[in-house]
Amino acid sequence: MQISRIFLTLCASLALTSAVYAQDAEEDTPPPAFPETEIFLFDYDAGASGDALFGGQNVTERAGYDNQPYFTKDNATFLYSRDDGTQTDIWEYDIASGTHTQITRTPESEFSPTPSPDNTTISMVFERNNSIWHLGRSAPEAPKWSLEAAGVTEPVGYFARNYTTGDILYWSRYGFNVALTSADKPAYHFISGHAVPATPHVIPGSEEISFVHRQTNEQVWIKAFNPKTKAIRPLTPIVGSNANYTWTPNGAILQIEGTEVHRWRDGAEGWEVIADLSDHGIASANRIAVSPDGKRIAVVGLPTG
Repeated sequence: MQISRIFLTLCASLALTSAVYAQDAEEDTPPPAFPETEIFLFDYDAGASGDALFGGQNVTERAGYDNQPYFTKDNATFLYSRDDGTQTDIWEYDIASGTHTQITRTPESEFSPTPSPDNTTISMVFERNNSIWHLGRSAPEAPKWSLEAAGVTEPVGYFARNYTTGDILYWSRYGFNVALTSADKPAYHFISGHAVPATPHVIPGSEEISFVHRQTNEQVWIKAFNPKTKAIRPLTPIVGSNANYTWTPNGAILQIEGTEVHRWRDGAEGWEVIADLSDHGIASANRIAVSPDGKRIAVVGLPTG
Protein backbone atom coordinates (compact mmCIF):
# COMPACT_ATOMS: atom_id res chain seq x y z
CA MET A 1 0.00 0.00 0.00
CA GLN A 2 2.78 2.40 0.95
CA ILE A 3 4.65 1.62 -2.29
CA SER A 4 1.50 2.37 -4.29
CA ARG A 5 1.11 5.75 -2.59
CA ILE A 6 4.75 6.60 -3.27
CA PHE A 7 4.39 5.57 -6.91
CA LEU A 8 1.25 7.67 -7.39
CA THR A 9 2.87 10.67 -5.70
CA LEU A 10 5.92 10.32 -7.94
CA CYS A 11 3.73 10.15 -11.06
CA ALA A 12 1.80 13.25 -10.00
CA SER A 13 5.06 15.08 -9.33
CA LEU A 14 6.45 14.15 -12.74
CA ALA A 15 3.23 15.24 -14.44
CA LEU A 16 3.31 18.58 -12.64
CA THR A 17 6.99 19.07 -13.51
CA SER A 18 6.30 18.29 -17.16
CA ALA A 19 3.42 20.77 -17.19
CA VAL A 20 5.64 23.45 -15.67
CA TYR A 21 8.38 22.78 -18.24
CA ALA A 22 5.81 22.91 -21.04
CA GLN A 23 4.43 26.19 -19.73
CA ASP A 24 7.96 27.62 -19.46
CA ALA A 25 8.68 26.53 -23.02
CA GLU A 26 5.54 28.29 -24.23
CA GLU A 27 6.45 31.43 -22.29
CA ASP A 28 9.98 31.34 -23.70
CA THR A 29 8.56 31.44 -27.23
CA PRO A 30 7.71 35.10 -27.86
CA PRO A 31 4.55 35.93 -29.78
CA PRO A 32 4.89 37.73 -33.09
CA ALA A 33 5.91 41.33 -32.42
CA PHE A 34 3.55 42.77 -35.03
CA PRO A 35 0.36 41.59 -36.75
CA GLU A 36 0.48 40.20 -40.27
CA THR A 37 -0.64 42.88 -42.74
CA GLU A 38 -0.26 43.62 -46.44
CA ILE A 39 -0.70 46.79 -48.51
CA PHE A 40 -2.89 46.64 -51.61
CA LEU A 41 -2.74 49.39 -54.23
CA PHE A 42 -5.81 50.34 -56.29
CA ASP A 43 -6.75 52.85 -58.93
CA TYR A 44 -9.64 55.01 -57.70
CA ASP A 45 -12.50 56.43 -59.75
CA ALA A 46 -14.13 59.14 -57.62
CA GLY A 47 -17.01 59.48 -60.09
CA ALA A 48 -17.90 55.78 -60.29
CA SER A 49 -21.47 54.92 -59.36
CA GLY A 50 -20.62 51.31 -58.47
CA ASP A 51 -17.27 49.82 -57.51
CA ALA A 52 -14.87 52.78 -57.37
CA LEU A 53 -11.74 50.61 -56.96
CA PHE A 54 -10.05 48.71 -59.77
CA GLY A 55 -6.69 47.28 -60.83
CA GLY A 56 -5.83 46.19 -57.29
CA GLN A 57 -2.63 44.34 -56.45
CA ASN A 58 -0.78 43.24 -53.33
CA VAL A 59 2.38 45.35 -53.50
CA THR A 60 4.09 44.09 -50.34
CA GLU A 61 3.22 40.36 -50.39
CA ARG A 62 5.60 39.06 -47.76
CA ALA A 63 5.42 37.59 -44.28
CA GLY A 64 5.31 40.37 -41.71
CA TYR A 65 3.91 43.78 -40.90
CA ASP A 66 3.45 46.33 -43.71
CA ASN A 67 1.21 49.17 -42.60
CA GLN A 68 0.44 52.89 -42.38
CA PRO A 69 0.95 53.87 -46.04
CA TYR A 70 1.25 57.60 -46.80
CA PHE A 71 1.60 58.89 -50.37
CA THR A 72 4.20 61.48 -51.29
CA LYS A 73 3.07 64.74 -52.85
CA ASP A 74 4.19 63.75 -56.35
CA ASN A 75 1.95 60.62 -56.19
CA ALA A 76 4.91 58.50 -57.33
CA THR A 77 5.59 56.64 -54.08
CA PHE A 78 4.20 55.91 -50.66
CA LEU A 79 6.00 55.54 -47.34
CA TYR A 80 5.06 52.81 -44.91
CA SER A 81 6.12 51.10 -41.69
CA ARG A 82 7.64 47.62 -42.14
CA ASP A 83 8.90 45.13 -39.57
CA ASP A 84 11.87 42.78 -39.60
CA GLY A 85 10.44 40.48 -36.91
CA THR A 86 11.61 42.54 -33.94
CA GLN A 87 11.07 46.23 -34.81
CA THR A 88 9.91 48.47 -37.64
CA ASP A 89 11.64 50.86 -40.02
CA ILE A 90 10.33 53.25 -42.63
CA TRP A 91 10.31 51.97 -46.18
CA GLU A 92 9.21 53.48 -49.49
CA TYR A 93 7.40 51.84 -52.40
CA ASP A 94 7.94 53.21 -55.91
CA ILE A 95 4.75 52.69 -57.90
CA ALA A 96 6.24 52.85 -61.40
CA SER A 97 9.13 50.45 -60.79
CA GLY A 98 7.48 48.29 -58.11
CA THR A 99 10.58 48.51 -55.93
CA HIS A 100 10.91 48.91 -52.15
CA THR A 101 13.63 51.05 -50.53
CA GLN A 102 14.54 51.12 -46.84
CA ILE A 103 14.72 54.67 -45.41
CA THR A 104 15.59 54.19 -41.72
CA ARG A 105 17.85 51.66 -40.00
CA THR A 106 17.51 52.10 -36.25
CA PRO A 107 17.26 49.70 -33.29
CA GLU A 108 13.96 51.33 -32.30
CA SER A 109 10.64 51.23 -34.17
CA GLU A 110 9.21 53.99 -36.33
CA PHE A 111 5.55 54.41 -37.23
CA SER A 112 3.23 56.79 -39.11
CA PRO A 113 5.72 58.12 -41.70
CA THR A 114 4.49 61.50 -42.98
CA PRO A 115 6.36 63.22 -45.84
CA SER A 116 6.55 66.99 -46.14
CA PRO A 117 4.91 68.60 -49.21
CA ASP A 118 8.33 69.15 -50.81
CA ASN A 119 9.23 65.52 -49.97
CA THR A 120 12.53 66.48 -48.36
CA THR A 121 11.50 65.69 -44.77
CA ILE A 122 9.75 62.73 -43.16
CA SER A 123 8.01 62.97 -39.79
CA MET A 124 7.24 59.86 -37.74
CA VAL A 125 6.37 58.45 -34.33
CA PHE A 126 9.70 57.24 -32.98
CA GLU A 127 9.99 54.75 -30.14
CA ARG A 128 13.24 56.39 -29.02
CA ASN A 129 11.21 58.56 -26.64
CA ASN A 130 7.67 57.75 -27.81
CA SER A 131 7.35 61.10 -29.54
CA ILE A 132 7.34 62.75 -32.96
CA TRP A 133 10.63 62.98 -34.82
CA HIS A 134 11.65 64.04 -38.31
CA LEU A 135 14.54 63.36 -40.63
CA GLY A 136 15.86 64.80 -43.84
CA ARG A 137 16.00 62.49 -46.82
CA SER A 138 19.58 63.63 -47.29
CA ALA A 139 20.46 62.49 -43.74
CA PRO A 140 18.12 59.65 -42.70
CA GLU A 141 20.63 58.48 -40.12
CA ALA A 142 20.21 61.71 -38.09
CA PRO A 143 16.57 62.08 -36.97
CA LYS A 144 15.63 65.08 -34.82
CA TRP A 145 13.02 65.42 -32.10
CA SER A 146 10.15 67.51 -33.51
CA LEU A 147 8.65 68.56 -30.15
CA GLU A 148 11.84 69.75 -28.50
CA ALA A 149 10.99 73.42 -29.06
CA ALA A 150 7.45 72.88 -27.84
CA GLY A 151 8.66 71.15 -24.70
CA VAL A 152 6.02 68.44 -24.98
CA THR A 153 7.15 65.10 -23.52
CA GLU A 154 3.77 63.34 -23.49
CA PRO A 155 3.92 59.97 -25.33
CA VAL A 156 2.36 60.23 -28.78
CA GLY A 157 0.39 57.53 -30.56
CA TYR A 158 -0.74 59.31 -33.74
CA PHE A 159 -0.32 62.80 -35.18
CA ALA A 160 -1.03 65.18 -38.04
CA ARG A 161 1.51 67.82 -39.04
CA ASN A 162 0.85 70.96 -41.01
CA TYR A 163 4.28 71.77 -42.45
CA THR A 164 3.12 75.24 -43.57
CA THR A 165 1.96 76.52 -40.18
CA GLY A 166 4.05 74.30 -37.91
CA ASP A 167 0.88 73.04 -36.17
CA ILE A 168 0.92 69.50 -34.86
CA LEU A 169 -2.19 67.81 -33.49
CA TYR A 170 -1.48 64.56 -31.67
CA TRP A 171 -3.34 61.76 -29.94
CA SER A 172 -1.91 60.98 -26.51
CA ARG A 173 -0.86 57.36 -26.29
CA TYR A 174 -1.92 56.91 -22.66
CA GLY A 175 -4.10 59.95 -22.04
CA PHE A 176 -6.65 59.22 -24.79
CA ASN A 177 -6.86 62.95 -25.47
CA VAL A 178 -5.89 65.17 -28.39
CA ALA A 179 -3.84 68.34 -28.10
CA LEU A 180 -2.35 70.99 -30.36
CA THR A 181 1.33 71.84 -30.25
CA SER A 182 3.98 73.22 -32.59
CA ALA A 183 7.16 72.10 -34.29
CA ASP A 184 8.59 75.63 -34.09
CA LYS A 185 7.89 77.11 -30.64
CA PRO A 186 6.70 76.37 -27.09
CA ALA A 187 3.01 75.58 -27.46
CA TYR A 188 0.34 73.37 -25.94
CA HIS A 189 -3.44 73.52 -26.19
CA PHE A 190 -5.65 70.76 -24.80
CA ILE A 191 -8.43 70.05 -27.30
CA SER A 192 -10.50 67.17 -25.95
CA GLY A 193 -10.51 64.06 -23.83
CA HIS A 194 -12.22 60.79 -24.80
CA ALA A 195 -10.40 60.82 -28.12
CA VAL A 196 -10.39 57.53 -30.02
CA PRO A 197 -7.01 56.12 -31.16
CA ALA A 198 -6.90 57.14 -34.81
CA THR A 199 -4.61 59.19 -37.03
CA PRO A 200 -5.63 62.87 -37.23
CA HIS A 201 -5.53 64.54 -40.65
CA VAL A 202 -5.02 68.03 -42.01
CA ILE A 203 -8.25 68.59 -43.94
CA PRO A 204 -7.50 69.23 -47.64
CA GLY A 205 -7.84 72.86 -48.67
CA SER A 206 -7.82 74.19 -45.12
CA GLU A 207 -5.73 74.50 -41.96
CA GLU A 208 -8.28 72.57 -39.91
CA ILE A 209 -7.31 69.18 -38.50
CA SER A 210 -9.75 66.32 -38.00
CA PHE A 211 -9.79 63.82 -35.14
CA VAL A 212 -12.11 61.14 -33.74
CA HIS A 213 -14.03 61.78 -30.53
CA ARG A 214 -16.20 59.51 -28.38
CA GLN A 215 -19.02 61.63 -27.03
CA THR A 216 -20.66 61.18 -23.64
CA ASN A 217 -23.65 59.55 -25.38
CA GLU A 218 -21.17 56.94 -26.74
CA GLN A 219 -21.52 58.12 -30.33
CA VAL A 220 -18.15 58.32 -32.11
CA TRP A 221 -17.73 61.32 -34.40
CA ILE A 222 -15.11 62.65 -36.77
CA LYS A 223 -14.68 66.31 -35.82
CA ALA A 224 -12.71 69.27 -37.18
CA PHE A 225 -10.51 71.53 -35.06
CA ASN A 226 -9.52 75.05 -36.13
CA PRO A 227 -6.01 75.88 -34.80
CA LYS A 228 -6.63 79.63 -35.12
CA THR A 229 -10.04 79.97 -33.44
CA LYS A 230 -9.73 76.78 -31.32
CA ALA A 231 -13.29 75.92 -32.42
CA ILE A 232 -14.47 72.33 -32.84
CA ARG A 233 -17.20 71.33 -35.28
CA PRO A 234 -18.73 67.88 -35.76
CA LEU A 235 -18.57 66.38 -39.24
CA THR A 236 -20.06 62.89 -39.18
CA PRO A 237 -20.39 59.79 -37.00
CA ILE A 238 -18.05 56.99 -38.07
CA VAL A 239 -19.41 53.86 -39.70
CA GLY A 240 -19.39 50.93 -37.28
CA SER A 241 -16.36 50.61 -35.00
CA ASN A 242 -13.25 51.13 -37.17
CA ALA A 243 -11.98 54.64 -36.45
CA ASN A 244 -9.30 54.70 -39.18
CA TYR A 245 -10.23 57.00 -42.06
CA THR A 246 -8.68 59.31 -44.64
CA TRP A 247 -9.51 62.37 -46.71
CA THR A 248 -9.61 62.58 -50.49
CA PRO A 249 -8.29 65.78 -52.12
CA ASN A 250 -11.83 66.85 -53.06
CA GLY A 251 -12.98 66.78 -49.43
CA ALA A 252 -14.57 63.36 -49.05
CA ILE A 253 -13.84 60.96 -46.19
CA LEU A 254 -13.16 57.26 -46.82
CA GLN A 255 -13.50 54.62 -44.11
CA ILE A 256 -13.45 50.81 -44.07
CA GLU A 257 -15.96 48.84 -42.03
CA GLY A 258 -16.00 45.07 -42.37
CA THR A 259 -15.30 44.37 -46.03
CA GLU A 260 -16.84 47.58 -47.36
CA VAL A 261 -15.28 50.92 -48.23
CA HIS A 262 -17.58 53.80 -47.29
CA ARG A 263 -17.49 57.39 -48.49
CA TRP A 264 -18.85 60.53 -46.82
CA ARG A 265 -19.25 63.84 -48.61
CA ASP A 266 -20.29 67.12 -47.04
CA GLY A 267 -23.93 67.80 -47.85
CA ALA A 268 -24.69 64.18 -48.74
CA GLU A 269 -27.05 62.10 -46.64
CA GLY A 270 -24.87 59.75 -44.62
CA TRP A 271 -22.29 57.32 -45.97
CA GLU A 272 -22.33 55.45 -49.28
CA VAL A 273 -20.65 52.13 -50.05
CA ILE A 274 -18.20 52.48 -52.95
CA ALA A 275 -16.50 49.06 -52.89
CA ASP A 276 -16.61 45.61 -51.30
CA LEU A 277 -13.05 44.48 -50.64
CA SER A 278 -14.06 40.82 -50.51
CA ASP A 279 -14.73 41.12 -54.26
CA HIS A 280 -11.03 42.06 -54.60
CA GLY A 281 -9.74 39.18 -52.45
CA ILE A 282 -9.08 41.23 -49.31
CA ALA A 283 -10.10 40.48 -45.73
CA SER A 284 -9.44 42.07 -42.32
CA ALA A 285 -8.86 45.50 -43.86
CA ASN A 286 -8.88 48.48 -41.52
CA ARG A 287 -6.65 51.26 -42.86
CA ILE A 288 -6.83 53.32 -46.04
CA ALA A 289 -4.83 56.12 -47.72
CA VAL A 290 -5.44 58.25 -50.83
CA SER A 291 -2.85 59.78 -53.15
CA PRO A 292 -2.78 63.61 -53.34
CA ASP A 293 -4.13 63.55 -56.91
CA GLY A 294 -7.00 61.31 -55.80
CA LYS A 295 -6.24 58.64 -58.39
CA ARG A 296 -4.88 55.85 -56.19
CA ILE A 297 -5.85 54.21 -52.92
CA ALA A 298 -3.76 52.03 -50.61
CA VAL A 299 -5.62 49.54 -48.41
CA VAL A 300 -4.11 47.61 -45.49
CA GLY A 301 -5.51 44.11 -45.04
CA LEU A 302 -4.90 40.44 -45.74
CA PRO A 303 -5.47 38.32 -48.84
CA THR A 304 -8.44 35.96 -48.59
CA GLY A 305 -6.66 33.12 -50.38
